[in-house]
Amino acid sequence: MSNSNNNKTFYQTSMMSALIAGLYQGDFTIGQLLDHGNFGIGTFNDLDGEMIVMGDDVYQLTSTGDVHLVDHDITTPFASVVNFAPTEKLSLIELSKNEFEACLEKDLLAHNAINAIRLTGKFSYVKTRTVPAQHRPYPPMVEVVKHQPIAEMTHVSGVMIGFKIPDYMIGINVPGFHFHFISDDRAQGGHVSDFILTEGEVEVEVFKDFHLRMPASQEFDQADLHPEDLKAAIHVTEK
Repeated sequence: MSNSNNNKTFYQTSMMSALIAGLYQGDFTIGQLLDHGNFGIGTFNDLDGEMIVMGDDVYQLTSTGDVHLVDHDITTPFASVVNFAPTEKLSLIELSKNEFEACLEKDLLAHNAINAIRLTGKFSYVKTRTVPAQHRPYPPMVEVVKHQPIAEMTHVSGVMIGFKIPDYMIGINVPGFHFHFISDDRAQGGHVSDFILTEGEVEVEVFKDFHLRMPASQEFDQADLHPEDLKAAIHVTEK
C-alpha cells in the first residue's frame, strides 16, 4: 500500500451521532466544505436528501428523485470530504455488493484507516434510498428513515463514491462501507443500499489524518451524542 498520502486529511463537519440526535441544521457552507476536499458525501439542512461532492460540483439527490447542482452558499449539517488522488485501481466484473466489499477487504483496504473509494461502471441493479426534508421540531433519525422513499434502477451506468470507515469511529462517522450513487446522466441517485455491478473500475486512497469540525451551535453543545442505543440507531439509519 502506498504511503504517499500520509499527510492528506479526511475532513468532516459535525458527527453522525449529532444526526442521530436530530441536529439537522448546519452552520457550514458548501463553499467552506469545498475548501477542504473535492470528493465526498453528506447531507443538507433539514436532512433534505443525499450529497455527492465531485470536484467543484456538489449534487443534491432528493427524495422526489430530482438531482441538481447546489449553490455554494447553502449549508450542511454533516459531510465528509477528501482531496482524492487514488493510489490503487482494480477492474471488476459481475459482483454483488457483498462480493465487492469482500474483494476490497481482502486486497485493497487499510482496515484501521479511512478509505476513500470510487466505483465507476455499469450496474445491472442499484437500490437507493433518500431521506425527505424534515421540519422542526425535528423527529429522531430512526423515525425519519421509516418513511424514506426507495428507488430501484436497472441497467444503469454511473459512479458510487464514499468511504470505508473503521469500527472505532462509531458515532463520529458511519462504520463500514457508505456509498452514494449518481447516474452518468445525472438524473437519479441516492444512498446505496444494494447493487449488482456488471463491469467497472474501483479506485482507492487511504487517509490517516482526520480533522473533525464541530458545529458552533448551543444545540450541539447540549445534545446527547452518546446514547446507549447509538450502535443500533446507526445500523437502522444507515444499513
